[in-house]
Amino acid sequence: MFSVGEYVVHRSNGICRITKVAPLPAEMGGNDKDYYFLTPLNSRGEVFTPAEEDNNNIRKVMTKKEAMKLIEQIPYIEDTPIDNDKLREAHYKEAIRSNDCTELVKIIKTLYSRRQARFAVGKKSTASEERYFKQAEDSLYNELAFATGKDKDNVKELFAEKAKME
Repeated sequence: MFSVGEYVVHRSNGICRITKVAPLPAEMGGNDKDYYFLTPLNSRGEVFTPAEEDNNNIRKVMTKKEAMKLIEQIPYIEDTPIDNDKLREAHYKEAIRSNDCTELVKIIKTLYSRRQARFAVGKKSTASEERYFKQAEDSLYNELAFATGKDKDNVKELFAEKAKME
């Protein structure tokens, strides 16, 4: 269980600070279950999610050591080319929902490769691929920046260098 003041990664809202743990107010359909009330770092407002052990909506923010290890592994993480358009999009969607940093690395590398291949034959990336690419980048780079204490742009440059995406 997480504590008030702790930072977590929310599947849809990125890094959030837990501001309280309490049941939902009656006007929000409250019951006896506790919820985490979260304040996202990169947006306004408040979100909430059940404070249950098997809550897949949130996880701990990676430590600096874990972030550095992931950064060092970037060159060895393979992209995941999928030929079928529908299967590819479903894979991207599931990888984003998984809230797994290694999966985000795979998406970024895969979509970068696809973008380069399409560009080489005079085509642009599809709108959905650009959307998934941006979501994966935002999620991963924000967490790596938070964990390492670096600026997001520095993390992006480091990623590109490690993934050989110059």
